[in-house]
Amino acid sequence: MTGSEALRGRRVLVVGASGFLGGRLAERLVVEHGAQVRVLIRRVAAATRVARLPVEVVAGDVLDAESVAKAADGCAVLFNCAKGTGGDPARRRATDVDGVRHLIEGADRSAARLVQVSSLAVYDLPPEGDVTERTADAPAGDAYADAKLAGERLALELGRTRGVAVTVVQPTVVYGPFATVHGSDILDELRTARMILVEAGRGICNAVYVDDAVTALLLAATSPRAPGERFLVSGAEHPTWAEFFGGFARMLGAEDRLVPMSASEARALWDASRRRPWLASEALALLRREKTIRKRLLATREGLWLRGLAERLAPGRLQAAERWAEPGAAEDVGQAEPSLGPMRPWLVDYLAKRARVRIDKASELLGYRPEFGLAAGLSLTEAWARWAGLLGGSARA
Repeated sequence: MTGSEALRGRRVLVVGASGFLGGRLAERLVVEHGAQVRVLIRRVAAATRVARLPVEVVAGDVLDAESVAKAADGCAVLFNCAKGTGGDPARRRATDVDGVRHLIEGADRSAARLVQVSSLAVYDLPPEGDVTERTADAPAGDAYADAKLAGERLALELGRTRGVAVTVVQPTVVYGPFATVHGSDILDELRTARMILVEAGRGICNAVYVDDAVTALLLAATSPRAPGERFLVSGAEHPTWAEFFGGFARMLGAEDRLVPMSASEARALWDASRRRPWLASEALALLRREKTIRKRLLATREGLWLRGLAERLAPGRLQAAERWAEPGAAEDVGQAEPSLGPMRPWLVDYLAKRARVRIDKASELLGYRPEFGLAAGLSLTEAWARWAGLLGGSARA
């Protein structure tokens, strides 16, 4: 029986279906696999992408054991694509860690499998060389990596204790239609500012197109060799950051917005930026203090932009391994040239690394074969970006 046939007609639960990866997973489960898809959504208004599909929407929170039990009832497979977001660090960690316990309990009651989505961020990437599932864990201190590592350890430990088949999938840099951090955020940055290419962008990106990442999740849910294992999932190629960011710059005709800079120069730019106040930080401080002003401003169209900016400036969001830039203020108000946003030192180090992720284990045990090279993936991403109106006008308009 093929993976597609194994899921046909069976009820599956997708947690995190309002997000980029979970949304695409839900689409393919319905369209390609004929599964009966149920989604657990904390904010039903965020489910517009999957609401057009014949899916069952259950309003609830992964942190609420009762709603998870209700959503998991009768399911054969649970996919946990949830990711802690927002400005509350405790809630972000709880989503990534404590929510796993509720899903294991739900899977236990329904005799279901659990596919737990983690991240490449759980590994200590070397400056050069291969990265495998045997690579050392990331050093403690990064909130996102700490939570993802704790979540996958808890899933595997409880799975063994309760007899639940658990598989951990660790995608790398996932991009494609509807991507934000590695999609629309990059386009937004290049449209309005210049971006640093650390060490001329020679670092390895380890990009994986979203459909290849989803294929790995589907294989993890159906392969008899998957339970109890962790799988790194990346593309077949190892493009550089110059090639990756360059693809987005070409969509906008903004290749000159990419600024090659050594790692030491990038760190010096960051140090210099800390010696002057940020306009955005000052504005957010004012909004926090003045309730009346806050309510009036956030009710405007521009207020939506401010909400997005606040999300981007939240410390937890900036600590996420895939967060690639921080918005900066113009270097000179009277200067016509776009601003150059400084990068945090940990991000400079990350983008300079030439570590190559190996997918041998996923290939051998799951039969995983990525189908999308960078050129094909960026072409599909560009078609979506054009449809979504993200390329309207040039970067200089």
